[in-house]
Amino acid sequence: MKKQDQQNEPKVNFEAPGPSSTASDERQLYLEACGFAEAGQYEDARVRYQNIERITTDASLKALVKNDLAALDAVEGKAEAALTGFEAALSVDNSCMSARSNLCTLQMHELIADTAPSTIASVDSSAPSVPMKQGRACRVAILSFLFNWPSRGGGIVHTVELTQFLIRAGYEVRHLHARNLLWGVGSVDQSLPIDSQPVGFDNSTWNRSDIQRAFRREVDRFDPDYVIITDCWNFKPYLAEAVRDYPFFLRQQALECLCPLNNLRLLVSDDGQVNQCPKHQLATPQACIDCVREHGAQSGKLHTAERTLSRVETSAYQEKLRWALEEAESVLVLNPLIAEMIGPHANSVQVVTWGMDPVRFPWPWPDESEQPSVTPVKTILMAGLVSELIKGFHVLHEACRQLREKRRDFRLTATGEPAGSVDEFTRFVGWLSQDELPKQMRQADILVMPTIAQEGLGRATVEAMAVGRPVVASRIGGLPYTVKDRATGLLFEPGNSAELAEKIECLLDDPELRQQMGMAGRRVFEEEFMWGKVIDRHYRPLFATRRAREPA
Repeated sequence: MKKQDQQNEPKVNFEAPGPSSTASDERQLYLEACGFAEAGQYEDARVRYQNIERITTDASLKALVKNDLAALDAVEGKAEAALTGFEAALSVDNSCMSARSNLCTLQMHELIADTAPSTIASVDSSAPSVPMKQGRACRVAILSFLFNWPSRGGGIVHTVELTQFLIRAGYEVRHLHARNLLWGVGSVDQSLPIDSQPVGFDNSTWNRSDIQRAFRREVDRFDPDYVIITDCWNFKPYLAEAVRDYPFFLRQQALECLCPLNNLRLLVSDDGQVNQCPKHQLATPQACIDCVREHGAQSGKLHTAERTLSRVETSAYQEKLRWALEEAESVLVLNPLIAEMIGPHANSVQVVTWGMDPVRFPWPWPDESEQPSVTPVKTILMAGLVSELIKGFHVLHEACRQLREKRRDFRLTATGEPAGSVDEFTRFVGWLSQDELPKQMRQADILVMPTIAQEGLGRATVEAMAVGRPVVASRIGGLPYTVKDRATGLLFEPGNSAELAEKIECLLDDPELRQQMGMAGRRVFEEEFMWGKVIDRHYRPLFATRRAREPA
């Protein structure tokens, strides 16, 4: 956020609520203060933050306020005051992720600014250097079209962490996301741990041309060396066209731009059966257009509206999509199956996995007293949206019901809502935050991912390996490339509850195998999925070279 000239900005009077104010009143005041900060009216925002800080007794809110005040100090160039403020926020609430992330980022910037190049090199002489352009660090713009926070989807979590860890690696990064609250796009609360810049729209400007112009305007202001386009579904080629004068990468979170119906290549028959579709719109464009016309009602409202906006049923859209794939520096995909589909239609395709924040998964585990003890009852955990059919909770529950007929030495735990007992062997624990989830996984004995959809990666499987637990996963999409069968876990035919029950029983009966697979999974996590390794192995080479490009 650039500091704006506030000399002629109107000042809004503010009256602090009296002792009778409720927590919801305070939260509303906080959102109003955030609105002033976002609009660049920093002094007005500061006054409001300070009043909230004085009246609130809510530790989490007080920490957020201290974090935001420190962020204002940082914007105004008061680095020392900002550092003190972020530390003060953490002293009030040590779980305030915004303050933790901001503190880490600011400390990294201070280190880079205050340390001579020769000294920096001596810290880790093996680390590749960050490319420099005209005396500054390499700049990367990351564009999101469909972005909300907090998010229950792994793709958006990846985008946020990619921004964080590229910054920590020495790159200058700006994340831009579309915001049209009437569409339910761009809703962001203050737990977002990155400084993301919204590109605002209303319904009068929510059209392809205005969206392209607005994103291009903000990209030009940043003047990046590279652009990464992500979180876009079918709209990707339009953002690519908007930034065509810059080297750009297309980040495929899963089957975006391959399945215009639902990004999953799933079809539901009249009798309710879920079927895997073998087609995709690069190889069979007309078949996919016909599918959208026939099955479009199976999609949610946002999918339907986004398809209409992108005009996926037109030949013009197909041409733009193929142009974007050919002109991209590279298309970054999550597994070889997606690479195989896109490869014949793109200039370059690379399998680039998501990274994971190692701080969330310390090793050895810091409180081993909380790991599962040698007890007769083992915990089977599913971390996913149990309410979504595609996640396959019904398959797992049926497998456990079958097991329950002959043994009682396990319980099924899932991140379902509302929290509480579901039946004699099933318990929901509610949706878990990014901080809470690893602890819950570590307390489990077996992690299961029973999805019936073509997952790109299966983030929960990697998180399970990170905490040293074996995984039982569907043999579908990218999961066979993430979970190494009989090494870090076991695979089963998607939807086959009887086979899933067999795989779970195998692990229930063999504690030594569970231990071996868990440790093997941890080694895979450290070698392939920690953000530092992902950036050094993939992103630094991507940003080191660029294709020759004709002027647009």
